[in-house]
Formats: sequence, C-alpha cells, structure tokens
Amino acid sequence: MLVYRIESEDFIHEFPPRGSLFAEGRWNRIGTWVVYTSESVSLAKLEVLANSGATLPGNVYRRTFEIQENAPFIQINIEDLPQDWDQIPYPHGLADLIEEVRSEKRFLGCIVPSVQSHQEHNILIFGDHPEFHSNVKELEAIPENFDPRLKG
Repeated sequence: MLVYRIESEDFIHEFPPRGSLFAEGRWNRIGTWVVYTSESVSLAKLEVLANSGATLPGNVYRRTFEIQENAPFIQINIEDLPQDWDQIPYPHGLADLIEEVRSEKRFLGCIVPSVQSHQEHNILIFGDHPEFHSNVKELEAIPENFDPRLKG
C-alpha cells in the first residue's frame, strides 16, 4: 500500500516523522508517536490545507511511503466513533482510542476516516511499533506545490 504525507522541508530527513511527539492532533496527544499519512496525494494536500491557517504552505515535500501488504492494521469506521468525531474542537476520546490500540502493539497502525472526506481514509502509523522499519519504507520525498487559487 502506498501512502502520502506533505511535510515541511525542515523535517523530511526524519524517518519515521516525529511531529506528533510535539503537537496534539485529532488522533493523538503530545508524545504519542503517530505518523499521519493519507491514501492519496490530494487528500494529504487537503489535510495540510485544513491545518495551515490563512496562508498556503511553502517549502513542502510530498513523501511517499510503502507499507507491506500484510502489515497489521485495524480499520476504524465512522460507526465506531462518537457522533461528534469530526467536530472542532475534536473529542479527546479519539486520542484515547488510538493510544489504546497503539499501546497493545498488535497493530502497526489504524485506518481512519478523513474529516475532509468521510469516504476517504487517513492511515495512522505508529512510529514506535517494533515492526515499523520492517514494514514501512520511504520511496521518495519530492517538492510539492499548492495552487495559489486554493486560498485567497
């Protein structure tokens, strides 16, 4: 499976990416090592736009990771989530759910619905999973641009 991540040039040399260790997200608390990726480049870009404020991100790279097909992932469906899972502020129970799965070490990560498009998925990979490096490899990191028409 190929997954994608848009990231600042400053951090493209970190593998696995470590941003979640320093910033809270919908699916993690600070210190929980979750590598956020998306199932398509366009969804990865949309996720970045949703979190970038009023300006377009600059000096970003598209990172492509390959995950072994038999890697153990758990899929979390909308039906498994609280009704307000896609709201801001996001319910802290989402981070609790992911932390519970991560701490068991049974799964390399979770497949979760995207707030940006409920029919598409983000793939959360646990950077501290003992089998991370045997199941995930980076294929490329190349410059990515954003069309200036996306934000005014």
